[in-house]
Amino acid sequence: MGAREIETEESGFSKRDSLALKGIAILMMMWHHCFLAGRFETYTINFWPLAQSQVSNIADFCKICVSLFVFVSGYGLYLTYKKADKEHKEVGRWIYEKLVRTLSGYWFVLILAWIICAVLDNRPYRVYGFEKSVFLGIWNMFIEFLGLTNLVKGTQLNATWWYMSAAVVFIVLLPAIALGFKYLGCFCTLGIISLFPRISGGFPGWTHFYSFLPIFCIGMIFARGDFFGKWNELWREKKRHIKTLKFILMLGGLLIVYKLFYHLNITVWWDVKWNLLPLFVIFFAKDYLFQIPFINKLLIFIGKHATNIFLIHTFIRVYYCESFTYSRGHFILIMGTLLLVSLGLSVVVESLKRLVGYDKWLNKLLFAISK
Repeated sequence: MGAREIETEESGFSKRDSLALKGIAILMMMWHHCFLAGRFETYTINFWPLAQSQVSNIADFCKICVSLFVFVSGYGLYLTYKKADKEHKEVGRWIYEKLVRTLSGYWFVLILAWIICAVLDNRPYRVYGFEKSVFLGIWNMFIEFLGLTNLVKGTQLNATWWYMSAAVVFIVLLPAIALGFKYLGCFCTLGIISLFPRISGGFPGWTHFYSFLPIFCIGMIFARGDFFGKWNELWREKKRHIKTLKFILMLGGLLIVYKLFYHLNITVWWDVKWNLLPLFVIFFAKDYLFQIPFINKLLIFIGKHATNIFLIHTFIRVYYCESFTYSRGHFILIMGTLLLVSLGLSVVVESLKRLVGYDKWLNKLLFAISK
């Protein structure tokens, strides 16, 4: 999802950090989708040692997974844009290249899904409206191929794929936002973007790109100012008791963020819940979770498969294997089953890409664009 990777190790937020954060985000996404209230009540599930309400509350909080993905995208895309700007690459060419790279993994899974779903239950025929009109069906497939379905309020083969429209918009808007940074300043530009919905209609919606545009800008600002590098340097020479106090304060701050999340009305404070509070999670993860070798390696591994898991898991959880997923008994087993099956299918997808030489064809397409 979003930028494929952060393409520099010079900043304080490395490629491995970006992958680990994607790993956290994908786990939060799966928890959010599995245990949001109203999605599992028909099944008998053991929630020990937590209560069902606690698991659902955590699932609600895990909506910030989108914010984490968007932050990583803003951070990584800005670095590649500045690199292209230094090389005097045309803005339009940069946009085309990034769109192709971002959509390439989606295209492969989408085409596989068309074929497999058509064989299983003819889902594409029903979803895209072929029974009404062949032209309508082809049009809806074309719009979904471009990743624009959520923008035009069309029909989607997979409801989770709404994010692809946001990813496309973020790439297209980034050069304009970067110009705003240059001529208006970072925080003035961010302020204008954040205030616009409040004077033009209010809450953009749960799946509207504008709801997450501010944290995309924040990711760009962090990359532009190398905030993580400066943060790391700030604490590098501090004494142990100061670092211990920092940990206690950050852990306390994280708990406050979690509690505060439930006391803010989403239709009023969406920008705080989805664009400011997630920053505490990002800083805490980078400073502490990523420093635990086993956890870091596991998150990086999951992060490498994040895009495929995002694209695939809803077919398993909802459309074809819902009973199999939720009949595991314990909520941890449900999460584990969905994760392992999604990871397994991701490995198959990557193997198929290698088998057909997909990356070679993609590189040829990108080479043709760069001419």
